[in-house]
This record gives sequence, C-alpha cells and structure tokens, in this order.
Amino acid sequence: MPLPVDASSQSAPAQVESGKSASAPSTLEQTQSVPSTKRTIAIYYLLGIVLGAATGYVNIRVEDLMLTAVMVTAFAMLVAFIRPDRPWRSALLVTALIPIGEVVAFKIAGQKLNRAGISEAILAFLPANAGAYGGAALRMVVRELWPRK
Repeated sequence: MPLPVDASSQSAPAQVESGKSASAPSTLEQTQSVPSTKRTIAIYYLLGIVLGAATGYVNIRVEDLMLTAVMVTAFAMLVAFIRPDRPWRSALLVTALIPIGEVVAFKIAGQKLNRAGISEAILAFLPANAGAYGGAALRMVVRELWPRK
C-alpha cells in the first residue's frame, strides 16, 4: 500500500541555467518520438504482413529451417527499424503467418502437416525477436549519431 505524500514536502522543479524548466524534453526525447498517423501505421502493419507471408511461403516451398530463420530475422529487423517503439510487435507480425501458412497449405494444397513443421514455425518467433530488438536498437543508434536538425 503506497504511503501518502505531503504536498508541502515536494519541491518545485529547479530552473535550468538557460531559463527553461527542467521538465522541457531533451533532444534525445525529441528524436525518439515517432510521428505516426493512421496511414503510416497501416503501411507498417501491411509491410509486416506481406513480409511474414513471403517468409511463410518460402518455409512451405523450400522447407529449410535456416533460410526461414534468416528471413524472419532480417524482416523483423527491417520492420522494427522502421517503427522501433514496440519491437515485439514487429516480431509477431512477421512470424504470425508462418504457422497459419502451414495450416492453410495443409487444407488447400493437401501438403503433409506434421508437428515438427508447426513447432519450427512457432519457434521462428525466437530469431524474429532477436532481429526486432536489434533493429530497434540500430534505429536508436542511428538517431543518436545523426540527429535531425
């Protein structure tokens, strides 16, 4: 249970030497904000879904786990670089269609469905997470090294 705080014990924010208040956003905070409109958010989701569908198609046709893992990592890194605020969402966007594609290929094309294929498709989320958080970190480094003017 939180303790009550006395209003008289709180001090007012200190003034910065330049005359601005301490609550003014720093340049790092300004560069980390991502301008988002409904259109850019829709493009972000569409890109993630298209790249995820491409990965699922390659996973079904080629049946190579390493190629799928590399594609998932690269695509999740790209999507998270574009919008780095929630990297886990980028990983989920790219990998969600892989197990769904396995089931659809079984229902429509009659392709053999096995537990190992579904498990591999679900475990593709792990390299996608690594790629997504790497892409978000790369975006923060790029913003720090080359800030907008």
